Amino acid sequence: MLQMLIAAPNSGSGKTTVTIALLAALKARGLNPCAFKSGPDYIDPMFHRSVLGVESHNLDLFFSKPQIVQNLYNKSAADHGAAICEGAMGYYDGLGGTSDIASAWHLADTLNLPVLLVLRPKGASLTLAAQVRGLMSFRTPHHIAGVILNDCKENLYRILAPMLEKETGVPVIGYLPPMPKAAIESRHLGLKTAGEIENLQKKITLLHETMEKTVDFEKLFSVFACPALKVPKEEFPIPNVRIAVARDEAFCFTYTETLEAFKEAGAEPVFFSPLHDKSLPQ
Repeated sequence: MLQMLIAAPNSGSGKTTVTIALLAALKARGLNPCAFKSGPDYIDPMFHRSVLGVESHNLDLFFSKPQIVQNLYNKSAADHGAAICEGAMGYYDGLGGTSDIASAWHLADTLNLPVLLVLRPKGASLTLAAQVRGLMSFRTPHHIAGVILNDCKENLYRILAPMLEKETGVPVIGYLPPMPKAAIESRHLGLKTAGEIENLQKKITLLHETMEKTVDFEKLFSVFACPALKVPKEEFPIPNVRIAVARDEAFCFTYTETLEAFKEAGAEPVFFSPLHDKSLPQ
């Protein structure tokens, strides 16, 4: 089973771009991938879920104890051929920006996941190796198992990849080149939501097709292969109450864990649209 957490030294490195492209590639390979997001972020899981048609869950070590996060991960990743977690912000950026609590590293450490580090080599070369080595020495264990270069031209990749492997000992599994046509637009609070991106499916297809040419999937699978997860299937009780859940263009996000908790408690979530429906469900 392929398992990993995708992280970066800082926001804006392209974690979501790499995550989307990789999920699409794994789905095309018939691995039935599932996706997760570190923290309470609601926009990135919408890309995982709505665009790629895979389940996405939030794993938040601020709101949940480590054992609960472990249980959520095991339950949701079981019976899938790949599980991809997307980190938030910089790798060690956690609570208040001054702690590693609830950071991407904290999640990788809690779940014991190997980390694919996304580097955007804009205006740096050998210094990238120093940055990686700094990230590796900052906490023990660091969990960094591989590197992918984003927004990197092929000729630069040919120079940087062997240097990074020599200086850090970490395998470089590939790159994504600059792709203006596949750019996912941002605004002041982060990415636009999936439903707001024009021609999004075409962008996903372009990212996927490009990654197939620029990433060494044989190396990727060898580095990030992990034991398969087996968790007994849950039997939900017969519903004894219905709960109306708003869902439309405006009310476009609900945590998957919330709906699952309703079902586990014996409820049946029923979707409706505040924008389009004239009444609540029966």
